[in-house]
Amino acid sequence: MKLKHVVPVACLAFAPFAVQAAPTQAAAAPANSAAMPATHSANRQYSQRALEILARVEQARQAIAANQNQQALHDIHQALAIHSRLMATAQSNGHSILIPLYWEFDQSSTLGPVMAQRKDASAPASKHQPVTVQAASTQYTFVALDLRKVERRLVAAQSALQQNQAQQADVSLRHIADELVVVKAEGEYPLLAARENLGLAEVAIQSGHYREAAATLKEASVTLDQYASSKASHRPYEAKSLSKQIAALSASVEHDHAGAAQQVDKWWNEVSTWFTHPIHG
Repeated sequence: MKLKHVVPVACLAFAPFAVQAAPTQAAAAPANSAAMPATHSANRQYSQRALEILARVEQARQAIAANQNQQALHDIHQALAIHSRLMATAQSNGHSILIPLYWEFDQSSTLGPVMAQRKDASAPASKHQPVTVQAASTQYTFVALDLRKVERRLVAAQSALQQNQAQQADVSLRHIADELVVVKAEGEYPLLAARENLGLAEVAIQSGHYREAAATLKEASVTLDQYASSKASHRPYEAKSLSKQIAALSASVEHDHAGAAQQVDKWWNEVSTWFTHPIHG
C-alpha cells in the first residue's frame, strides 16, 4: 500500500547537515514535483547523487581540519563532478534543480482500522467491500538541496583552497547546510486523500478486484476536484484534467483493465509530485 515514502538520510547524519528524522515504515514509492522525475528508480538515483555531494563536502571539511588541503580539493572536485552530472541529467529531462534528500508523510486517515483488517488479496472479489479515503491529515516534511546554490558554495571553497585560504574554504563548505530547503506543514489535504485512493485502486486492480478499483478511482476523482477547487491548490487545471481521466477509468475499469495498474501507478506518481512545496489551507 502506497501511503508513506522517505528518502534515506544516512548521509545527513554528520553534524553540519543534521536533520531530525522521525522513524518511518518502509517506503513504498517515490514522490516529488518538478524537483524529481516520475519513476521510482530515477527518484532514488537523484537523491543518492545529492547525498553523495554532501558526503564529499563532509570529507573535504574533515581534510581541511587535518591540514590536508590537497585531499580537500580532491573531494570538492569529486563533489563538483557529481553535481555537474546531476544538474545535466535534471535539466535534460526538464526537472528542477531542487533535489529531495528527505521526504516523509506522517499521516492518519479515515482508513483507520479498516485497512488494518483489510481482507487477504486472495479472497474472492465479491467478498471485498470497497474501501475509499474521504479525508486525510498529515504532517509533511521535505528536505532538499538547491543545486545552483550548492554549486556556488563548492566553487567558492575550491577557489579559496587554491589560494591557500583553508579557513575561508571551510566557511563556504559549512554554509552548504544553509542551502537545505526544509519544509513542514500540517493540515488536511484532499490531495493526500486522492493519492491514497489511487494507491488503493492500484492494489485492487493488481488483485483483480475491479469493482473495488472503480470505487476508489471514483473517490480519487472526487478528492482531486476538491483539491482543484481549494485555495490551497497550486495546480487547479492539472488536477481538474487528471480528475476527468481518473473518472473515465473508474467507469470502464471493470470491463477494460488492460494496462490499468500501470496507468494508476503513473497517476499516483504524478499526484505525489504536487507535494513538493507546502500546501496551506
